Amino acid sequence: MKRYTIKILIMVPMLLAVLSSCDDYLQLEPQDNLIQQEFWQNKEQVASAVAGCYASMNQSGFTDRILKWGELRAEMLVSLRAGGNEQNMMRNFIIPTNGLVNWADFYETINYCNLVLEFADAAKEKDLSFTNQELANYKAEVLTIRALVYFILVKNFKEVPLVLTATSNSQVDFYPAKSTEDEVIAQIISDLKIAVQDLNLGYSQSAAYDKGRMTKGAALAILADVYLWNGQYNECIVATQDIIDSGRYSLVEGSDWFNEIFFEGNSVEGIFELQFSDLNRTYQSSFYVGSPIYAPFPEIRQVYAGYPDDVRTNFATFDLEQNTVFKFAGVDETGVYRGQQEFFNTFIFYRYAEVLLMQAEAYLLSTENKNLDRAANLIEMVHQRSTGAPLEVPIDEVSLLNALLLERQKEFAFEAKRWYDLLRFARRNNFQDQYLITDLADIKSSADDYELILSFYSDKESYFLPIFQNEVDLNPNLEQNPYYEN
Repeated sequence: MKRYTIKILIMVPMLLAVLSSCDDYLQLEPQDNLIQQEFWQNKEQVASAVAGCYASMNQSGFTDRILKWGELRAEMLVSLRAGGNEQNMMRNFIIPTNGLVNWADFYETINYCNLVLEFADAAKEKDLSFTNQELANYKAEVLTIRALVYFILVKNFKEVPLVLTATSNSQVDFYPAKSTEDEVIAQIISDLKIAVQDLNLGYSQSAAYDKGRMTKGAALAILADVYLWNGQYNECIVATQDIIDSGRYSLVEGSDWFNEIFFEGNSVEGIFELQFSDLNRTYQSSFYVGSPIYAPFPEIRQVYAGYPDDVRTNFATFDLEQNTVFKFAGVDETGVYRGQQEFFNTFIFYRYAEVLLMQAEAYLLSTENKNLDRAANLIEMVHQRSTGAPLEVPIDEVSLLNALLLERQKEFAFEAKRWYDLLRFARRNNFQDQYLITDLADIKSSADDYELILSFYSDKESYFLPIFQNEVDLNPNLEQNPYYEN
């Protein structure tokens, strides 16, 4: 197995000691004046600060929550030995004291990004070798990271404090109120539009360096995802087409689907993959075959039924015999597994298959640019790559949307996307398809607790997480999300 590292992603101990934030984001105090007076002197220090932004994301507190927030409330994983907080989240029974809803790690990353945006210009003034292009690219990288983090927060909490100033001086509002979903989305889109103009197309140092840093393709993928979430389908079509037209990404061959994308990582399909200088502790703790916390849900085989040659099934996405998530724990189709100290996985945020399926969804739902044939062809590309068989589905909007949701379920199983897919589909047209979520009660309950589980999934406000109670207690301006007030 290859082990990839990127120097820029290595955590810089001095930097993080200086920039470290407190345990609770809203319990803020101004950072030491060393930030202004001693650190921001040259482009190397700015590069280190940008490295700190990436490094803050590859902490288990960050990636653990991304996995759990994106999967546990959906149906694809079941508990083998999950803790009480996780088991409650798997039933959508979540209270504000549940530590899984603590967003401190995400605001820590946001603060690192804000520090770069606030102080990088001063470093350029002191370093004559620091070019405008280098400065613009560094700032575009952290704008994109910040946009990604805010998008994750919006999908989970709906309304969150929108903090755009570094907590480095006493002028910062230590008690910010929540901004609306529309306000946060507008800021994300604005930041990404700026970033796309200044980001590099890619990096030639290595595949890991190229996939592990924010590029134009990464910013466009996030932007397309935001547009899709926000119902801006024409804009999503444009953003995804820009990625396609760049010619930098392609689908891997079906026979290489598991090995290149998940075992080796940083494939031609990858757009943004978080790199780790050590082990990927999230996948190790969740899926190591010796003591997994989660297993595929019992009906996993039926999800892939009808296509016996689908390369995404046994010893690819899952292992039926061991009842494990093979996608992140396995080595090859013979059933060999990673050792406990061999989880050098990347954490994939976006890959080219998703770009194609996002564009297909946008073509199906756009009013001005609806194109059912184009949508069908895009779904077919992903489907046929893995199955070797044509997608046999009627060319009408409802049938194609159902086929697309199923294709996403198969292609991105356990990749922290399933809950958001169900919620995105369900909430359209004032929750016209709420059954996509309420039907989860059929899978997650027994005859004895069906009504109870159904009640947890029936209130639309419960689809967004509560704000961690400690944050509410510390900040008098922070209102709890409505479902959890009592």
